[in-house]
Amino acid sequence: MSELSAQRVADLAGPGNRPIKRIAVLGSSGFVGRAVVAELGCKGAEVQPVTAPRLSWPLTQALTANAVPADLHEGVVDALANQLDGAQVVINTAGLPDGSAPDSPALYGGNALLPTLVARASALVGANRMVHVSSAAAQGPMALDETPRTMPFSPYSRSKAIGERLLQREDGIGTVIYRSTWVHDVDRPNTRALIRLAQSRMSCVAGDGTAPTPQVLIDDVARAIVHLGLTHEPVPPIVLQPYNGMTTGLLLRLLGGREPLHVPPRVARYVTRGLTAYGKTSLSANAQARRVDMLLFGKRQTPGWLADQGLAPELRPEAWERLRTAAAGSVSAPAAVAAR
Repeated sequence: MSELSAQRVADLAGPGNRPIKRIAVLGSSGFVGRAVVAELGCKGAEVQPVTAPRLSWPLTQALTANAVPADLHEGVVDALANQLDGAQVVINTAGLPDGSAPDSPALYGGNALLPTLVARASALVGANRMVHVSSAAAQGPMALDETPRTMPFSPYSRSKAIGERLLQREDGIGTVIYRSTWVHDVDRPNTRALIRLAQSRMSCVAGDGTAPTPQVLIDDVARAIVHLGLTHEPVPPIVLQPYNGMTTGLLLRLLGGREPLHVPPRVARYVTRGLTAYGKTSLSANAQARRVDMLLFGKRQTPGWLADQGLAPELRPEAWERLRTAAAGSVSAPAAVAAR
């Protein structure tokens, strides 16, 4: 073990060399935060819930900032530090998770500004590591990887990309940016919408439907985040959720209970080119075009650190089928008819 690795282990160990597992979680009442808290409980960790402040940051400032000014929201940093006191690791799941959200000061305050303020507060209390939950959406149409490169295509993805860029300029604490891919659970509106689509006549894929698509279950996301928080090993600055083997055709079969329509790739590409041209009219239109492209053609990703550690999740088709069954029980009869 290297001297640096040994020092990290010592830093995270308490009396008698027993690991200290006091983890502060911002956004613990949110979709991802609840799953992270549950997973930490399964690991025997002590969870320290932290209330995230509601911040506003004008888009013009977010776009032009090379770094967050040291004196910006100092009171917020101090208040956060009071809540984080005693935590060895801080996990930030807070922010605005709406992928369809329009530009607003609240969007950039929660997704672009807050991560840096949390990092500064974490450094003040001497935390060993901060795990920031970002999104693979920050890389837009690119093949997904663990580089700092981003190509945002919507207000939401732009806010996440700015948040990543600014956080990487902070050097007061070791940070890891975790990029979640497209995460699903029965209570998630996007998942229910996808299930309705998969069960409708509009369910279709390009070609044979074997293209990889980065869709993942919330339990797998929580396990990845908690591992990043609890591991004593050095972690890279950016970590991508590993691929689980899902393909475009299999996703729609599992969620729809039926075979999707197979569209010739040339025809599908013609459709997506038209949508891409329409998407140039606005960021929100571009976001819709990207969703259609993802369903038809999927998206490739480069294997990353978690996969190298042997932590890529299993596909678990039965878990995806349970989503379909659970969603059916929560859909009213008129809505179910309309979805067909």
